[in-house]
Amino acid sequence: MKTYTMTSRLILSLLCMFVISTPATAEPPAPPISLMCTPGELIFSDDFDPATVSDRWFFKAEFALRDGALLRTNVDPTETKRVFLKDPSFHNTIIQFDFKLAGQTTDLRLVTGSGGGYNSVTQIHPEHFQVNTPVDRDAGLVPAQLGECVRKPHPDQWQTMTVEYWGDEIVAHLSDNEFVLGKHPIIDRTRQYFAFQFDLPGASIDNVRVWKAGGQREDWNETRKKLAMAQANRDPVDRDPADRYKLAYMNLKSRLTLEDQAYRDLVAKHEKLEAALHADYAEAFISHKQLGKLIAKKKQHIKEADPEFKIMETQVHKASRAEDDYVLSTTPELARLKEDGVNRNRFPSELGLVRAKLAAAGDKQLATLVAETARLQAALEARFPEAFESVDAAVEKRNAKRKSLNSDPEFQARNKAVADAGKAVKDYEHEADPNLAKLEAEAKAYTAAK
Repeated sequence: MKTYTMTSRLILSLLCMFVISTPATAEPPAPPISLMCTPGELIFSDDFDPATVSDRWFFKAEFALRDGALLRTNVDPTETKRVFLKDPSFHNTIIQFDFKLAGQTTDLRLVTGSGGGYNSVTQIHPEHFQVNTPVDRDAGLVPAQLGECVRKPHPDQWQTMTVEYWGDEIVAHLSDNEFVLGKHPIIDRTRQYFAFQFDLPGASIDNVRVWKAGGQREDWNETRKKLAMAQANRDPVDRDPADRYKLAYMNLKSRLTLEDQAYRDLVAKHEKLEAALHADYAEAFISHKQLGKLIAKKKQHIKEADPEFKIMETQVHKASRAEDDYVLSTTPELARLKEDGVNRNRFPSELGLVRAKLAAAGDKQLATLVAETARLQAALEARFPEAFESVDAAVEKRNAKRKSLNSDPEFQARNKAVADAGKAVKDYEHEADPNLAKLEAEAKAYTAAK
């Protein structure tokens, strides 16, 4: 058996990608096997062929085109990563994709959203899949799990997931018996965000299709009843006590929020008191996200006011480009990927993979260049420390401010009113579901014993 070095294998792979061939005219994808919707116009399709892959995808070295699919690579192996489609606009829709759970991946998600927030998450694990909805504070909605389904593990095997949306209903299915049926107001939105999220490296996706839904099937009412009954009677996913409590509590809050005006009134009272307290003592309650925005704003102001900042920042950028130039010099064939007509994501994807291999092999020249970039960045941060304050440091200041208010009688009185309103909400939840206290106790005992 032949053996190759890491570099020769990479170059051979890249050369294979540069072979010019005339692709055959692609056959249009076959209509999906749907349960709820009738397929209409095909509005997006991609099979991740390097010659035809859509420029609407955005990805770098964390993803690569391999074996006719999109692979989550080993770059940043401990980080959750997403690949997303630019400028989607889907409402009543059928989405279908092939997936293969492999390597370290244990959580693959199709995420859709609109208006700056998410509206549905189809979440695939090795032994089950589920459909979740997120929070929408503006609409007064809280997260919920719409359903879950046990599935047989198929490691390193391709499967097809179909997700259908119509109005406020959703059906995600692998087969006639493996499905999740759900209904929620947040589903009834135009999907202007579309992404696949991988918790860890190894999995692949392929053959992503999006059809407009022409309508609901004539037999949908009857089919819905059968699916709902089957879903209600199936065995639940095996979860530990902590997860069981978390899921039960989340779904209880969602149900009460959607159906119970008295509960909504209690929550509204708590939120009103809390919002007023946070507004009057903003420094003590500023959020992590808001702190990040303030630091970014301060950095931009310093950059605009002091020419030295821009000069030093340009030096950092030049040093970083020198790293890329060196990586490219080791595999000059990559330059072909920058030519017109080639998907713009492929060059940074492949360049990043070559870089990762060089770093793993301990390449001295790359290490020297990286050290120089780091030195220049450290000098910039030392010269303008206020522009690079860490969010963690800002959080510590916020927490210190909050602690200092413990001696303020007015603050303490208002803070107690917020706590009392929160307790009223909690008491109502326990009255609505007497089993919740038992689940909570089991979760605490389980967590303490770990």
